[in-house]
Amino acid sequence: MSAAVQRADEQQDEVDVEEIKKAIVSALVTRTVLPPYEELCDLHKALLGHIQTLTPLAEMRIDRLNRGTVAWYSKRSRLNTIPHEVSQGLGSGLQSAEWHVRSLGYTCQFLLNNSGLAQERDG
Repeated sequence: MSAAVQRADEQQDEVDVEEIKKAIVSALVTRTVLPPYEELCDLHKALLGHIQTLTPLAEMRIDRLNRGTVAWYSKRSRLNTIPHEVSQGLGSGLQSAEWHVRSLGYTCQFLLNNSGLAQERDG
């Protein structure tokens, strides 16, 4: 077993899926009033941590797909956009911060769905 696969397997055992799901729900909840900026900052920080944890796990599973297939290309393309998305700040306004947190919530959901963790813990 390669060192990268072994690290990913060890990391997989340490992931708190319920905590990640709570952060995703908080990011994607439909709001009638925007939350305080500080709340969005805290959620942003949590989502970035979850994304950092889930990315290698999802990448490992996506790279196992047959290259050149529509599924591989679609997922790999989405995975390749994540570093750019993560490097963007919250922005100066409340609306841009809320939009960015929502976007990170969708990214975190994508990574969780492709990490193999959601299926293992659900069943």
